Amino acid sequence: MAERHISRRQFGRLFSVEASVVEINYGVPHLAACRDCWIEATEVVASLRDTKNLPRFSDSRDAVVTLMEAEEDRIARSLRSKGWWAGLKDATLGEQKEKINEVAAVQTGEVFETIIHQAQILARRDPFAAERSAMTAHLLVDKLSDIQFPPPVKNAFRLSAMTVVANSRRLAANWPGAFEAVSRARTYLTPQQMVSVEGANLISVHASLVCDTGLLEEAEILLYQAAGIYRGAGDFVGVAKIGVKEADAILASGRPEEALMKARDVLAIMPPGCARLEMFARNIATESLVGLGRLSEALRSYGRAKPLNEQFGGEVDLLKFEYLEAKILDALGDARESEKLFRSAIHGLTEAEIYRSAFIARLALFESLFKRAAFGKAARLCEEAIGLLQKTKRIHAQMSQVWKDLLVAVKTQALEEYHLSVMKDYLIRHWTSPATNAPVFTAKPKPD
Repeated sequence: MAERHISRRQFGRLFSVEASVVEINYGVPHLAACRDCWIEATEVVASLRDTKNLPRFSDSRDAVVTLMEAEEDRIARSLRSKGWWAGLKDATLGEQKEKINEVAAVQTGEVFETIIHQAQILARRDPFAAERSAMTAHLLVDKLSDIQFPPPVKNAFRLSAMTVVANSRRLAANWPGAFEAVSRARTYLTPQQMVSVEGANLISVHASLVCDTGLLEEAEILLYQAAGIYRGAGDFVGVAKIGVKEADAILASGRPEEALMKARDVLAIMPPGCARLEMFARNIATESLVGLGRLSEALRSYGRAKPLNEQFGGEVDLLKFEYLEAKILDALGDARESEKLFRSAIHGLTEAEIYRSAFIARLALFESLFKRAAFGKAARLCEEAIGLLQKTKRIHAQMSQVWKDLLVAVKTQALEEYHLSVMKDYLIRHWTSPATNAPVFTAKPKPD
């Protein structure tokens, strides 16, 4: 019964006085099972109501109409809440707090959900503003009705707000603040919420944070936990999102074969409508293939990723994609063209203050120059890196010293190819904090 869709004309008859018992007994259960037909039916019912042609029902159709009206009411309340937030979002935190305390119309679940949703969208563009919005949402929870929102629901709201705070601080490279927000968010976790989608969202952010700070193996463990929760909840977009993060962490740890397999697994199970996730997965697959030297496959993978990046990539995404293009050209042996793209990506990422990615790209260019014996250019690249690091207070002093050691090694021709993988691992794992033992770029003693 649920397999065959109902036409718009048939819906017009179903919601009329002429409908037979057979039509009602078929149509109403079908609507409950088929989202496409439900959407079509809501349009028919809305049209009949607007033209005053919707009769009153005393059968199961009355429940359907009531549900449709409730859905419309929810959408209208959501729009009103967006209007309230539009008037509040640019106010100071003190002004927002005053309005939250005094205006009952603001003290609703819809306003909370609007603020959180807007903060999630804002986070990548302006993480500082997103953090402030999420903290406002956190304040609002205290003013929600205890009858409508009992303590477990309020705790779930606070958990969502602090998860956004943690992610915003992570994106702003405020690592201590992000870890503090994760710890605070954990205080709102009940045993039930630990295995909820909200709990998985927190684990996902925590995993991204430890990955950003170089704890790649810990990130993989957390991502495995989150994937299990999303899978159990039937949230396959969440499963795909975690799969992309897993593939990225695996690639960062220097295992391109595993990263490629994970990226392809994610692409195979990714639900429709996940274009940005598909973009990230295809980029990881492409970079993995380049790392494995499978250049024909890499070119085909790049061809499928390119339109996705052009359509769905933000400014930083496009800079990272340009870096990937440079790596492909370098692998193909097009040194001149790849160097131009490397330098363009490095400049853009540095200007955007995405320093970690900028320095990983800088090291990739250094590797390209070193392998083709362009030692003078490689040395100048080190000098540029040292100059930038000395101007930037956000990066620990050991990082600058390591680049100085790399400069000495290339100038004295003590540098060997295996040192480059050591340096890349150091950049990824110790960008945010010094290593106990910094890399040493001395040549291996030659056997007698």
